[in-house]
Amino acid sequence: MLAHRRPVTAIFVGAVLAAARGPGQAPSLRFTAVVTDSSCNAPVLKVEASSSTPRQGGIVAVTLTSSEPLARATLSDGKREAPMEGDGRTLHALWGIDFESAVGTRRVRVETTGICGDAHQTTWNLKVGAVRFPEQKLTVDPAYVEPPPAELDRIREDKEKVARVWSAASTARRWDGPFVLPVEAPLRENFGARRLFNGKPRSRHDGVDLAAGSGAPVTAPAEAAVALAEELYFSGGTVILDHGGGLFTTYFHLSRIDVKTGDRVGAGNRLGAVGATGRATGPHLHWGARLNRARVNPLDLLTLPRWTAASSER
Repeated sequence: MLAHRRPVTAIFVGAVLAAARGPGQAPSLRFTAVVTDSSCNAPVLKVEASSSTPRQGGIVAVTLTSSEPLARATLSDGKREAPMEGDGRTLHALWGIDFESAVGTRRVRVETTGICGDAHQTTWNLKVGAVRFPEQKLTVDPAYVEPPPAELDRIREDKEKVARVWSAASTARRWDGPFVLPVEAPLRENFGARRLFNGKPRSRHDGVDLAAGSGAPVTAPAEAAVALAEELYFSGGTVILDHGGGLFTTYFHLSRIDVKTGDRVGAGNRLGAVGATGRATGPHLHWGARLNRARVNPLDLLTLPRWTAASSER
C-alpha cells in the first residue's frame, strides 16, 4: 500500500506518445490530467485477454482495468514492449506471438505508473500453442536462390532500408476496427510455410500469399502511413504500411506502385497492382504483418476489436 501520498485525483483529457527510450523499445503513452483533491491509493489491476492459449503467429487483444487512474501502462516480456492506451482506468493493447516463438507457458508483465508516480505491476500468463506449418517446394529463377555477386550490394541496401522501418519510433494507432482484405482473392492458409526454393531451404514464409490475376488492384486494409514504397530485389514491388501502435503490414511482388513513402492512405485506397516481381512463381500478393516486431498472421487482422483510434491526425 502507498504511505501518505499527497491527495490528488485525475480527470484524463488526452494522451500523447512519448519518444522511445532506445532501439527496439516501444514509446510510452502519457496522459494529460486535471488534478483535484482526493487520495492516491494502490490500484487493483485486472487483465483480460482475447485468448490465454494463442497459437504461434497469433494476435491477442489485451485489456487492463484499474480501480485507480493510471498515467502509464506497458506490456513487456523483457524483449519487447507494447504501450497500452485508454482513459487511465481501462486500457488496451495488442500483443503479437511471433510465428517462430517457442511453445509453452509465457509470462508477460503489465507495468503501470499511477498519477502520483507510484509503480505497480501484475502478470498476464499465456500458453503458446504449436502450429503445424506447411512445407512448400517452389521453382524460381536461380538468381533468386543464389544471387549473382553484382546484386549483393543491392540486397544489403534493401535489408537496411527495411530494418530502418522496423526500428523507427512507433506512431499513434490509426486503425479502429477489423481490417479488410487488400485484394479480392480466396483465403489461403500458407502463413509460416517452410520453403524450399529449387530444392534449397530458405527463410520461412512470414505472410500469406493471396492468388489474384496480374494487375488486380491492391488496396489499403485500414488507415496508415506509407513507410516504404519501392522496388526491392527479393520482394519486387514493395509497399510497407505503418498503422501506428507498432503495427505494420507488407505488400510484395507488385507489378506497379501507386503510392510513395510518406503518403497517408485510408481503407480502400489503392496501393498498387498484383504482379510477379522479385522472387515469385507467378502473379499473387504476399501480405504480411508485424506487431511490435513479432511476425504475425495478417489474417488475424480481419477480426481485430473495435477500439477508438488514438491518433489525433485523422
